[in-house]
Amino acid sequence: MWTIGQLAQATRTTVRALRHYDQIGLLRPSERTQNGHRRYGPDDLRRLYRIRALRTFGLSLDEIATALEAPASMPTLLRAHLASLSRRATEIDALRTQLTRLLDHDDPADYLKALEMMAMLDAYFTPEQQDSLAARREELGPEAIETAKGEWLTLVESLLGCVRTGAAPDSREARDLVARWDALAAGFHTGGAGTETAARQMWAENSEEISARLPWGADEMRALMVYVNEVRSQHA
Repeated sequence: MWTIGQLAQATRTTVRALRHYDQIGLLRPSERTQNGHRRYGPDDLRRLYRIRALRTFGLSLDEIATALEAPASMPTLLRAHLASLSRRATEIDALRTQLTRLLDHDDPADYLKALEMMAMLDAYFTPEQQDSLAARREELGPEAIETAKGEWLTLVESLLGCVRTGAAPDSREARDLVARWDALAAGFHTGGAGTETAARQMWAENSEEISARLPWGADEMRALMVYVNEVRSQHA
């Protein structure tokens, strides 16, 4: 028989943990002395090892108690716990991806802006749509993305020129520019129409905040989007 201190030392368990296990009924000592001191036997030792083994899987003490009292329930319990771990692994992968994107910003002052944008994306794009967009960026690579950014900046300037000069939405120049705009966007929205719809809704409801990150004012960008939609409507 072991005292609580001897059992704790032999199994590298804290006395505090053993007392807690006793209090909740998870591991009660086989005997107590006349003075009330705990005494643990071989069966208690085996039960403690089982508790510790199940604890390494991340099971709660309540789940461990259920598994030990009803061994037949253990497969179901472990499958449910495995499913929970798989969900957590997916969430951790998503967090890792977000942190990696955040750390891509060279200037720490940009971190808060990046965090705001991440929160905005979460509000409009499903996790699957965000994964699709991230996978497409990965597939294209940094060089192609920078080229696309340059082309988009040029398109914005050209379309703003049409807005400023009052070019007719059905003019050949306007049609060609918007066709290039849509083709460029389609190269990123590989998740289907859903991602493009979400992007347009995000812009419509957050144009002021998004424009603050662009070289042009919010009023100009809103006028541009109105013009682009007018051009599209000519060929709807």
